[in-house]
Amino acid sequence: MFNLICRLREPAIFQGNLSKKNYFEGWYFKQTDQKGETKLAIIPGVSLTREDRHAFIQVFDGVEYKSHYIKYPLSMFKPTRSPFSVNIGKNRFNYKGIELDIDEDIRVTGKLEYTNQTKFQAPPWMRGVMGWYGYVPFMETYHGLLSFDHKVDGVVKINDSNLRFQKAKGYIEKDWGTSFPSAWIWMQGNCFKEPKTSIMISIAVIPWLGSSFIGHLAVLFHEDKLINLSTYAGSKVSCIAKKPNGVMITIESKTHSLEIDACQGEKVDLKSPEKGVMTGKTVESLSSHIKLKLKNKKRNALIYSGETYGAGLEIMDPHDRIIKGLNLA
Repeated sequence: MFNLICRLREPAIFQGNLSKKNYFEGWYFKQTDQKGETKLAIIPGVSLTREDRHAFIQVFDGVEYKSHYIKYPLSMFKPTRSPFSVNIGKNRFNYKGIELDIDEDIRVTGKLEYTNQTKFQAPPWMRGVMGWYGYVPFMETYHGLLSFDHKVDGVVKINDSNLRFQKAKGYIEKDWGTSFPSAWIWMQGNCFKEPKTSIMISIAVIPWLGSSFIGHLAVLFHEDKLINLSTYAGSKVSCIAKKPNGVMITIESKTHSLEIDACQGEKVDLKSPEKGVMTGKTVESLSSHIKLKLKNKKRNALIYSGETYGAGLEIMDPHDRIIKGLNLA
């Protein structure tokens, strides 16, 4: 019971167990220099299926625009609870930073130090950023936001190229469950001019009692304040307009309106889970541009307007399922 309570209250730690089937769990560590030019995402995780049970590290090189998927025996996956850490072979991932020593088809080495973190602080009734939805059993995917923003310092060497990060911007999130949604839009950015400003939005088709609905997470951290415009907080997506290279979204609550204009940069294919098997495909950009405006609806006043480069953006919405599901078509 104690272990269960720890997992529920701290989404960062390993939520599953190694006897599970058709299960995946992955952590997403993203770093971007202040100009949004040098980008790197490292995704450690596990894929637990009857046929192929393994740990993995996925490397998204946002400079060369290449991705690499490295498999490890499941025996090399060593998560710890207190303090939180994920260890795969000689590779270490935790809130203090990451250490990389990959020598397979690709050589990746280096160390990044994380400091000055801004974590998502959830009240007791919430299971992290998912709110009460995080306690609903048998959901397809669960999501955790671990660090809105932190400083990154260090060097990662990929083959013969050095990716240097000095007072760069970092972000950590994770997913676990069986499969990614059948359709989703996700974006994240924190290279704004204003310090400690970060945005994360996820809109997805969510299976529910034999049917489905469109749910969303939308959180903006700015000036030490959290603006939560997620579904469970009573907000709604009032507008989605796709563009040839991006998407425009408006999310509204009773008090706030958030307008987003996101343009996707060069994209890379990443592996994603289908019933725990990493055979799906996610198309992601780490060189996207997000502009946003936050307004106070009651006073009809602009609270904040800003933009970020080097943002992550995925638009995986075949047949416009999200727009149709919201009756916005």
